[in-house]
This record gives sequence, structure tokens and C-alpha cells, in this order.
Amino acid sequence: LKERINKIIASGANVILTTRGIDDIASKYMVEKGVMGIRRIAKDDFRRIAKSTGGTIITSFANEDCDEEVYSSNLLGYAEEVYEENIGDNDCIFIKGFKNIKTVSILLRGANEMFNDEVERSLHDALCIIKRSLECGAVVAGGGAVEMALSIHLEDYAQSMGSKEQIAILEFCEALTIIPKILAVNAALDATDLVSKMRV
Repeated sequence: LKERINKIIASGANVILTTRGIDDIASKYMVEKGVMGIRRIAKDDFRRIAKSTGGTIITSFANEDCDEEVYSSNLLGYAEEVYEENIGDNDCIFIKGFKNIKTVSILLRGANEMFNDEVERSLHDALCIIKRSLECGAVVAGGGAVEMALSIHLEDYAQSMGSKEQIAILEFCEALTIIPKILAVNAALDATDLVSKMRV
């Protein structure tokens, strides 16, 4: 065990990450050598860390070229800073200062788990909108703006129609304005005033 740890340390590593546990003896030996050991990392997080740092995930020290177990410095990743900090009731590991990749983690904190779940869903939706906007290069206005624009256009079009058709189109126009009205009420705004402004 010590021999394997020494091979990792000799390659230049000062932080060792694993998805499994670290033996107490190995942990004690790493502390003596000034090496940080981080254990039981979720596999998804582990892959993200490897990608961000440029490190390679290994499952074995076995070498195809020879029988001897080796660990090359080419497998190592890079980060300027790795430290542990207490956030609320949890101890968090922060990894900062990657060379080529700009990776950002967003830490969400709230009064309870239900609140945090809701914030996470909202944040996920916002990030997906940004992603799609960057991919498409175009944005469609929300907040009932499309419905109001369509309602105004159809009102103008209704003027050219006969009496019965005109009534049907105007009723549809009125139905379209319900969406911005509901959104305004949900946002604690004056729905009538807002819809009037959107018509201008």
C-alpha cells in the first residue's frame, strides 16, 4: 500500500481523489507526507473534476509494457488551489484555478431542502434558456409579449373581415390577452395597466 502511495507522490501528486474509501493506514501515511486524500466522490463529480483539471481517471496501476506497477506524471491534473471549507452544516472541498478550462460551480443555500430544490429547478431552467439562446442566436420574448403581438395583429386583420368572422377573431384576440394578464397577477402587478402598456 505504501509503495503504491509513494509512486503516486513521486509523480508529483499532492492531492489524491477516489470514488471509494481510503484505508486508515493509507490516510495516516498521506498526512505524514503532506498529501490530501479526498474519498467517496460521486462518479459524476469525479468525471467533471478529471475533465476540468486535465487529469486521467485510473482503475489500476498495471502496465501493459511491463509487469511492474507504474504511475506516470502524465496522468496528473492541475489546479492552483484545493482546500476544505465549512459551509453551513457541511464540509465542502473547493478546487480552484484550472489551466485551460473555465469551470464554475454554483453553491445554492436556503432555509430547507424543498426551497433548495425549487431554486435548483429555476436555475436549471435559466441555464437551459441561455444555452439554447447561444446555440440558436435568436430569442423570442416571453412574459406574454408574443400573445399580445398576435392579438394586436389579429385585431387589425379583423377589421377587413365580415361581421361573423370579425366577432370570432376578436373573441380569439381577447382569449390571447388572458396569458399576459395571468402572468401579471402572479407577479403582483396591475394586469389591466400592464396589458394597456403592451398594446401601445
